[in-house]
Amino acid sequence: MKRTVWAVAVRLATATVMLAASAGSALADWTWVSTFGPQASGATGTGNSTVFFNETAKTIRVQFSYAGLSGNPTVGHIHAASTATPYTFANPNPTVALGFGVSGGAPGWSSATPGPAGSYDRTFNVSTLSSTPGWGNGFKTDHPGLSIDNLNAKFVEYMNSGRAYINVHTSANPAGEIGGFFTVVTPEPGHWALLAGGFAITAGRAWKKKRAQKAAAESAAV
Repeated sequence: MKRTVWAVAVRLATATVMLAASAGSALADWTWVSTFGPQASGATGTGNSTVFFNETAKTIRVQFSYAGLSGNPTVGHIHAASTATPYTFANPNPTVALGFGVSGGAPGWSSATPGPAGSYDRTFNVSTLSSTPGWGNGFKTDHPGLSIDNLNAKFVEYMNSGRAYINVHTSANPAGEIGGFFTVVTPEPGHWALLAGGFAITAGRAWKKKRAQKAAAESAAV
């Protein structure tokens, strides 16, 4: 019994730690958030965004809401850095990973003609390099020769390292009126390691309890 319980504990812990090891470098399901603030001088708009990456389906769902713009949004983007350059709004990253156009019926926007306040919700297909809607041409050009999985992994890397931001542009601020950098909210590997330790502790306690029950039964039988 002892060996069986501990074997299960070790297998669970090992599997969990392996998952943790892969989470930081390989593809997995991820969630990121961003709080919008003024990007341009004099801008007063606000908003927030959540982005979900589903590795199994190879989709990226982008959701954001905003208010207080100086006018109607003209376009929105997620910019993802292709170098370690510490991009800021004063030193913007020109590479567009995903774009949110407002023409052609404004797919994803809460209105066919988005106003100074509204929202956006659209799922992008990143299963192939030519999927639509999918990766921006600039993002693909920045990473020539990469497979779709490696390109997706690059995006995850940039999002997790604080080198990606979302912004919304207006006519008054064509370079971007509001925006915010992303932070990751998916549990980090440390959480998985704690979970693995929890499996081992739980299994150990179960074995001790079983041993105590067996000893009590044997004592009562004497």
